[in-house]
Amino acid sequence: MSLSQFFKDVMNKVFAYSNYELVNTAITLFQLRRLRYWAFQEVMTSVRNCNGYLLDLGAGDGSMTRFIISNGFRHRPIILLDPAISGLRSMGNLHSELVDRVVGVSEYLPLKRGSICTVYTSFALRQFNNKPLALIEVRRILRKDGSFIVLEFWRPDNPLTYAVLLFYLVFALPLLVSIVAPREVRDYATMRITVRGIGSISWLRELIKELVGNIESYQTYLGIFLLIRAVRT
Repeated sequence: MSLSQFFKDVMNKVFAYSNYELVNTAITLFQLRRLRYWAFQEVMTSVRNCNGYLLDLGAGDGSMTRFIISNGFRHRPIILLDPAISGLRSMGNLHSELVDRVVGVSEYLPLKRGSICTVYTSFALRQFNNKPLALIEVRRILRKDGSFIVLEFWRPDNPLTYAVLLFYLVFALPLLVSIVAPREVRDYATMRITVRGIGSISWLRELIKELVGNIESYQTYLGIFLLIRAVRT
């Protein structure tokens, strides 16, 4: 089984669990809403001078899109794309007047060149099998001056912070998940695999700059959460 298929199977199981949002809130140390609001502000900035569709890349169960819509963003169509069918199905008919759902992978986006105004991805980029290829695809589908927004939990630059993060993922995270979702401990343990298999935050920042475009906004929180908005040039 390939790594991408492994993560797809894991996420199909995770999305089927009813406390998915509660678990994510707990493992982000109850900062999830704050982080999403920062990303929402970047989405609002990105559409000021760009008309057209938005893409929620690696949408999962649509949590980020639901957050954006609930905060008043109701004037643009949004495509939710994810390989995990169970996550997309969990949206049901909610916001069906705004949202289209597509099963697909980030490395081969079934969308026309220059057809998307804004691409945003929330806590999904770590799991993309081929990150450079995914970023090349993002650039291909973005319009000129379109934005790519990344909200992520990533490997820190500082070695000490990275050591603390690994301790959290190996010891504290399983304890937290066992309290709020005991059946899902093994599935959430895959987070440490995704963190070990990536470059640092600086590496990601340079990769986005090289493959997508100029970075217009960048911030980190607690050394492990990052928010980037890059504009296609």
